[in-house]
Amino acid sequence: MGASAWRPSMPEASGMPDKPPSGDAHKATELLTPLTQPRPAPDDDATQIAPAMPPQALEPPLRGVETPVLRPLRQQQPPPDATQGGGASFATTRPATRMHLPPASDHFPPTQTLPGHTESGAPDARQVGRYLIRERLGRGGMATVFKAHDPGIGRDVAIKFLHATLCEDAEYRGRFLREARAAGGLSHPNIVTVHDVGEIEGRPYMAMELLHGEPLSEMMDGGKRLPLRDVVIMGVQLARALDYAHAHRIVHRDIKPGNIVRLQGTNTIKVTDFGIAHMESTGSSEQRTRVGDVLGTPQYMSPEQTQGEKLDGRSDLFSVGIVLYQMLTGQRPFQGDSLVALAVKIAKEDPQPIEKLRPDVPASLRRVVERCLAKAPDRRFQTGQELSDALTRVLAELDEAQRNRDKPRIVPLRVKWAATMALIVAVVMALTATVVTQRQYGAMMKQVTEYGASLARFIAAQNAVAALSEEWPVVDVALQEIMKTGDLQGVAVMDRGGIVRAAGDASLVGQAYKPPAGEALGEREGGVLMSRYSTATGPVLSFDAPITFQGKRVGRVALALPERPLVRVARLSMGLMAVLVVVTVLAVAIAMYFVANWFARPIKLVSESMGEIAKGRFDHRIAEERKDEFGLLFAAFDRMAQALQDARDSGGASMAAPTPTPVHQTAPAVASVEATEPPKPTE
Repeated sequence: MGASAWRPSMPEASGMPDKPPSGDAHKATELLTPLTQPRPAPDDDATQIAPAMPPQALEPPLRGVETPVLRPLRQQQPPPDATQGGGASFATTRPATRMHLPPASDHFPPTQTLPGHTESGAPDARQVGRYLIRERLGRGGMATVFKAHDPGIGRDVAIKFLHATLCEDAEYRGRFLREARAAGGLSHPNIVTVHDVGEIEGRPYMAMELLHGEPLSEMMDGGKRLPLRDVVIMGVQLARALDYAHAHRIVHRDIKPGNIVRLQGTNTIKVTDFGIAHMESTGSSEQRTRVGDVLGTPQYMSPEQTQGEKLDGRSDLFSVGIVLYQMLTGQRPFQGDSLVALAVKIAKEDPQPIEKLRPDVPASLRRVVERCLAKAPDRRFQTGQELSDALTRVLAELDEAQRNRDKPRIVPLRVKWAATMALIVAVVMALTATVVTQRQYGAMMKQVTEYGASLARFIAAQNAVAALSEEWPVVDVALQEIMKTGDLQGVAVMDRGGIVRAAGDASLVGQAYKPPAGEALGEREGGVLMSRYSTATGPVLSFDAPITFQGKRVGRVALALPERPLVRVARLSMGLMAVLVVVTVLAVAIAMYFVANWFARPIKLVSESMGEIAKGRFDHRIAEERKDEFGLLFAAFDRMAQALQDARDSGGASMAAPTPTPVHQTAPAVASVEATEPPKPTE
């Protein structure tokens, strides 16, 4: 297959910055001092090994090969073409990437690093035992991985050989074989399958399935964030895989993005590289790996792992929390300029809150990650199953939210009916209120005008004799008494020549009367002329009535009534009508809401019953009697269901229950995270 294979990055080595420990770093310095003596390794995410054996026992490093020792951290990310893998326990193929191999002379490692012999006629193949080595895929801290072909079963595999220098140490050899066989005993859809474990010419090896996909470390290159649902789905699978391993007393101890592969075209993951896994003993005082050895990748270690303490499955769950945090935010939760600073941060400090880096992460998912990252193991999830259950609930929450977003936006029948009736009532009431208010205002205006004309005629009749005899002081006294009532805007009495002789406003006396400009409203009974004009205080109604004595005109009376009281009454009336309209509309809307809800119940019942029929449950019946149209509908449904059941019973397989088509691809929550059989690599 012309696809590329994943291999660990091998950048140039860099030294450790000298940073003397102080304060809280004292304990971490003591524990990690033995680990900082050997030559540093180059890759931040490479699996680190601090053996108890002296550093001089290691073979000189080959060109481009990492030294398997713990070394300080660097702030920068690895090069874009580097994969954050360490133990190189697996290979993945991705059609989209070109394979970068060493030069032809370096296509395979020197003879002393790979047992076997070159197959005649096959210059690019090397026979190792029964395996035909095709190419080297990568090299990590403990082992080198090759792509090989097993002719016995006609299948390509990834085969990992322990480094030759580590083979010289009996404990490393024994641990590799013992823990490789333990990993080979694991059979889980989310754990890489180990086909064979053994030794060839004194070199321990492990043959595993060849995976088609890419590690999460490559997916997160450049701080890329992964979709929330993908993170949760992969987190569930990771938790279940570790729960299975922990149930078999296997602690991985190197959970990191480089050791988690997502199979091509799916969200199925495989946990790889059990090369430094620890198998718990049944006794409480014995550990397979010597206490004091610190194994793993520094940025993904648990607090107890950095301190060389005894580990259990909860240490892996802390590493899962780091991986989840990185998938969600695009960055690691703990970073430091040196190994000591990093160890102190892991043991003492809390990471930056997820909501500050990615606000769209649900609170339930944030709580899961925070619990995984608890410093004390007792405060974390105690098993992978607990973590899986928590993430499954988060997934169900995400799917429910997605279904709600994707659900067709409909207006419930009860809301439609209530809104429709409310609108009808509001329109009718508004029109009615407008007509009533206008009629009411017209009636009040007519009453006011009749009152004003009548009052003007009364004043003219009362002062006719005084005006004839020109006894204007008597007229003025009468006008002042009228003005005291406060109902008039003004009043004036003029003689035959139109000169004001008496008025409520003394400044007008002796001047020629000039009627204010305004709107003429016609003539009323008794020759009273009516008009309307505006003042600073509002509109005013003016009444001009003649003063006659025995049929002869002896003067005029000008009377002004303010329209403001009439407007106040009209506005109060309109306000009361508006309140009546609002109350009526609300009452009708609420009543119609409940009435429509009552009608919606039988409709919903029919809809649910139709759903049961769609699932093939033809024995379902509504079996409810009503003396209305809904009762007829229920009876018709029951007859239909009975006919379908009879047809199925008589027709057999022809009426088999149909398979429902899912409406949304995101549901169901639990089934979506079940790993399927991974695709087989093609030749």
